[in-house]
Amino acid sequence: MPPKLSIAYFITSHGFGHAARASAVMNAIYARWPYVSFEIFTLTPQWFFTNCLKAPFAWHPQQTDVGLVQTSPLHFDPDQTIDALAAFLPFEDQLLKSLADKLCAADCHLVISDISPLGIAAAQYAGMASVLVENFTWDWIYEPYVPETPGFNKYIHLLEGYFNSAGLRIQATPICKRIGEHPCTPPISRAPAADPLQVRKQLGISGHEKMVLITMGGIAGNLPFIEKLAAVDKPVCFVLPGTSINPADAGIKQNQVIFLPQNSAFHHPDLVNAADAVVGKVGYSTLAEVYHAGVPYGFVSRPDFRESPVFETYIRQNMAGIEIPEIEFNSGAWLNCLPELLSHPKQVRSEPNGADAAADYICNYFACEKEILEVVDAHGGVVGAAPRKCVHGNNALLHRVVHVLVCDRDNRLLLQKRSLNKRVAPGRWDTSVGGHVDCGESVETAMYREMEEELGIRPASLSFAYQYIHSNDFESELVFTYTCRYDGKIVFNPEEIDSVKFWEKEEIEDSLGKGILSDNFEDEFRRYQQWLETGVQAGCKS
Repeated sequence: MPPKLSIAYFITSHGFGHAARASAVMNAIYARWPYVSFEIFTLTPQWFFTNCLKAPFAWHPQQTDVGLVQTSPLHFDPDQTIDALAAFLPFEDQLLKSLADKLCAADCHLVISDISPLGIAAAQYAGMASVLVENFTWDWIYEPYVPETPGFNKYIHLLEGYFNSAGLRIQATPICKRIGEHPCTPPISRAPAADPLQVRKQLGISGHEKMVLITMGGIAGNLPFIEKLAAVDKPVCFVLPGTSINPADAGIKQNQVIFLPQNSAFHHPDLVNAADAVVGKVGYSTLAEVYHAGVPYGFVSRPDFRESPVFETYIRQNMAGIEIPEIEFNSGAWLNCLPELLSHPKQVRSEPNGADAAADYICNYFACEKEILEVVDAHGGVVGAAPRKCVHGNNALLHRVVHVLVCDRDNRLLLQKRSLNKRVAPGRWDTSVGGHVDCGESVETAMYREMEEELGIRPASLSFAYQYIHSNDFESELVFTYTCRYDGKIVFNPEEIDSVKFWEKEEIEDSLGKGILSDNFEDEFRRYQQWLETGVQAGCKS
């Protein structure tokens, strides 16, 4: 079986918003690396990821943080939160060892955390690279409560240490506290998958009705104003996902109201995208999905939560909608503002989804940190990936490399003398330019990158010559060879190369088989000579 890359994802279970954001990032990574699979650690139910993810995954029920112990969708209890933190922190070695063993058993090479300190601590214990994706962290959330609940202070310092130790930190807009020069992204949300008109048809919403989605971010509970929805004297249909209902009534339109269970057949971003307006508590996932859908947002403020003012400011500056105070939301008085909310037109977004930016940052970091190489078939099709240390030493794993043969105006061939620190062929003369194609990189991009890194050159033009498979006891390479002419200045990399020199053809021929040239180059030179004579490299594409 071709090697697959396994990535662990630790996700806070504080509502469904972070799981939604993590799912969007996982799907974006999978779109770039279709050979990746995920090990998900969270208490967010497995069905949520089954409904959201395109990538293969395994689900591990695990409490990954405490967050805030909520008494309702809009309120939390600080004393209960302190008690929960005392039982959770600091992490015991036994827990970290158990998680590290699971990560190693699953052959994970990277741990991503959506504000879960446990994920970062487990990665550190296992000696693995880690990534933190956040728009806030729990230490920042707890700070305002210290004057009235000093017990938070102890855990703030612990959590700050965990979060600061992540190898890469990605901040997602709207960001509650900008930290240094860490990369940031636009709002991250799951993408809709279905046509809005088809979604409305499946819900039984007629063409003359307006659709209003009422969502509390995955936290189930009876809404006190439900009876008032049926009394609205307007062609409006209210859709309520995740509300406690009689299962027999799920999905059935009753007096302008449709109740849906948490695990419904409808993808939540599809509901948002099909709606004429969304009403609900301010949470990251809902905000991001409403933002990208461009629909007006009736947002319910949460004064007990520190991130709420940041979210509300962002909505006022970048989105259409109205604020709904909690008392008006619970009483149903907000229904008087419904005409105003529905009067806002849908906004068209040109900004890309932040999930794609996050995936780019993560893939680039991971590929660099672990030197990930793609494993290919004989035609160059990607079938898997593995760290370089796993690819080298296993000649069953074919991987792509680029070679550039640089000639001067006198048709002399440039060779580089490999550094004595090199693992392979130290001190021997080798191909002008040679290097691996990085994970997710095109052959052409790799070619120019290697020329600049090794020789400090960028020729005006290059020509593809041929490709072939070079295999020995150590590795198997699918080599793409290009040629170019260059007479300018060469500034070679002294960490990789001891010296460079243009060689006459006869000088190279006299050195063959004498331990002066690398085995790889001797093979390359024979193929090159045949290509010069015939224009075709035997057994290879040209």
